[in-house]
Amino acid sequence: MNRSANSLLLLTIIVLEGYVVLSTELLAIRLTIPFVGSGTDTVSIIIAAVLMPLAFGYYAGGQFRPRRFGKHFLTIRKKLVLNIVISMGILLVGLSYPLLRSFFPVLAQSGIDGRLAQTAVYAALFLATPVYLLGQTIPLISNFFSKDELSRITGRILFFSTLGSFMGATVSTLVLMSTIGVHYTAAVNFGILTLLAFLLSKKKTGELPLFALLIAIIATLLNSGTVLRSLHVVKDNRYNTIAVYEHDGERYLTINHNNSSLYTNAGRKHPYIHFIENNILKDVWNRVPPKNILVIGAGGFTLGFEDRTNSYDYVDIDGDLKEIAETYILKEPLLPNKHFHAVPARAFLTQKGKNYDLIVLDAFLGRTTMPEHLITREFFEQVKARLNTHGIVVANFITSPGFVTPFSRHIDNTFRSVFPHISRHVIGENYMPWDTNPNIMANIMYIYNDQPGADASKIYTDDKNTAYMDKPQRH
Repeated sequence: MNRSANSLLLLTIIVLEGYVVLSTELLAIRLTIPFVGSGTDTVSIIIAAVLMPLAFGYYAGGQFRPRRFGKHFLTIRKKLVLNIVISMGILLVGLSYPLLRSFFPVLAQSGIDGRLAQTAVYAALFLATPVYLLGQTIPLISNFFSKDELSRITGRILFFSTLGSFMGATVSTLVLMSTIGVHYTAAVNFGILTLLAFLLSKKKTGELPLFALLIAIIATLLNSGTVLRSLHVVKDNRYNTIAVYEHDGERYLTINHNNSSLYTNAGRKHPYIHFIENNILKDVWNRVPPKNILVIGAGGFTLGFEDRTNSYDYVDIDGDLKEIAETYILKEPLLPNKHFHAVPARAFLTQKGKNYDLIVLDAFLGRTTMPEHLITREFFEQVKARLNTHGIVVANFITSPGFVTPFSRHIDNTFRSVFPHISRHVIGENYMPWDTNPNIMANIMYIYNDQPGADASKIYTDDKNTAYMDKPQRH
């Protein structure tokens, strides 16, 4: 192989390694969402578990020298291939959704039930070592370049490594996860690692490259659509792992392991959906003039599904939800008065558009999947800005009914800071005021009715009390 062809091969290996490391990081973030939720806290743990081992890998790769182990001589080539195969063996568990379904429950049964602790254990077991080993690739590969033009070669190596990282960050998420799904995107990573093992091996039929091929085949089978369908997963895209369960005429939609929607042939839905329909929508159900209704968090599109008059805008970031709901949950298309917008909620609210008579906030999935950007005062202010005069806001939070947890208290403070006069309802009337267990959760409904001119700061005191003027004058 001539010098230019050899350089091209080495740079290709560097690009592919950079792709795999970044893609693996993003896959780890996405695959752990159904188990530990989403948030900057869990993401930061995974990023740290990639960056620090990567730095140590760079250092260790630069210190490596070929040496003999017993009867075997470990060359740079063999070291590179061995690193790849070991990484693949560990990532086989870390990037395979069916195996993670067993791993996280085992952690919980072992007493490690905190989401941050679970994320840390996952990252330590399945990310740190593979990234450390793959991080050795660049310094090891640099041994095959000429030392005559060190600065130029170093710049070229860093350029192609960063190019690979860029491709891993963009292609894996924007292209592959959106088209072939998260599970097959993981399989692509194993395919690339297998290709690297064969490219670096002098003997293409040696034990290590063939073992890499075996791991890739197992990974592809574990992440196949057939296996996921056996687990009731109908979609595994860059946003959600969506599963559908059907039993005795009841159809359940779960999003990232959270029970999102229920619908039966008789029209039965989740209790909190019935609460909204029976207490808020019943007065305008199928009546004219129609009301404009915004639902943030589409789920299975069950809220107001039978309403043929009012105009509904459903907003959810996951564009696959509508087809899934129509196919598996509702078993029929949405009515013409229903419109779906596959955009982030805050982006939708920022756009110029109509105001609404009713806004329902239902994007909060369970105790772990809590979109942090949808629980801030600024978000609630955006919601209020799109509300018509005398309009209504209904928010469904899954939290402690008795304000036992800090989150339940802080979300209450935050919501009231924008919507001061609200009513708070615990679905199922399970208020449990004497219970101090922080793990008890319930659907909590906050209802706000816009009243122009309402004063949120005025109170009654012994010195100044205008109650006699404020209360209704007629008996």
